[in-house]
Amino acid sequence: MRIPRRRWRWLAGVLAALMLLSPALAIRHDDVQYLPPTGDAYDAGSDSSDGGRPHYPDDGGDDDWKVPAIVAGAVALGLVGRWLYQRSQSHSPSSDDAMMSRLQRQGPVFAPTYNTSAFAAIAAVRGDWPFVLSFSHHTPVMVTLRLSARDVPEIYTLRLPFGPGDVGQHRLQFRLPPAFGDSERPAAIGVTATDMSGQRPAPDFRLLALGCGPRAIGSVAIEEVSFLPRRIRAQARERASYRFFSHSRFPRAVAEFIRVEDATDGERQFFVDEAPIDGGLAAGRSIAPRQWDGRDSFRRVSSGPHRLKVRAWAPTGGWVTAWSGSRVNVMP
Repeated sequence: MRIPRRRWRWLAGVLAALMLLSPALAIRHDDVQYLPPTGDAYDAGSDSSDGGRPHYPDDGGDDDWKVPAIVAGAVALGLVGRWLYQRSQSHSPSSDDAMMSRLQRQGPVFAPTYNTSAFAAIAAVRGDWPFVLSFSHHTPVMVTLRLSARDVPEIYTLRLPFGPGDVGQHRLQFRLPPAFGDSERPAAIGVTATDMSGQRPAPDFRLLALGCGPRAIGSVAIEEVSFLPRRIRAQARERASYRFFSHSRFPRAVAEFIRVEDATDGERQFFVDEAPIDGGLAAGRSIAPRQWDGRDSFRRVSSGPHRLKVRAWAPTGGWVTAWSGSRVNVMP
């Protein structure tokens, strides 16, 4: 969907004003809502007695940076805020170095389970780098993007309302403040989408792309994410096909298969399996069509609807994550 030129000018003006007012937009300690963890939230790095849960790659050594896997509506809104504040206070230079090394090897970090209307991630940022966020919604929504990093005194926040006349697909692009430094560093990133009151998650919010750095920009660096057909039967050895286009050269990339569940508090996403893209991505080219057999990392049929999620990154120069708009429903 193309966004009208007038809409782009409006967004550019709003973002410019927001960046000029950044000190007033930073979340203060007293503004963060603290809610106790519940059974609906768990740490992505915690040990689990469920030996059947698909393995999500994690080389450890980054305890200060564990990403909370959040799946509970209103509770998730508070937990994202609490985690962002903790990241701005507790982590050390050594844990920063360990996490930065991991980000260079493995790309941006997401929890294995999260809710698209309220989730957190970890990725590299740098002052004056471009940041891009692409999403869609069918009802009015308040979208909030927050970033937190060590030695950056405030949690930088962009909060944008999209009313009844603004539904559809949007792409926000802006430059990070110089306060994020002149070298790459790990940052905690939180995205929440609520109704206009800010109290209830927006169930129809869909994230399409998230990225930062020179290589992430070019419309969005990864576009045309195709994941077809609508339905496959795994036991009959039917396969889903996927491909996507990259505007930038990324030495490293991985395709992830994500099972999704619709809920009243937003779409929930569960990591199923991944497939590295050998050789990375070339600029200005689509990858050759690839296939997925509908099974998880334990070779079990992963029944239900799935989306494709692509993560691509360079050791320096930025990263991007893109989701397919279409779903593939895996049948037994």
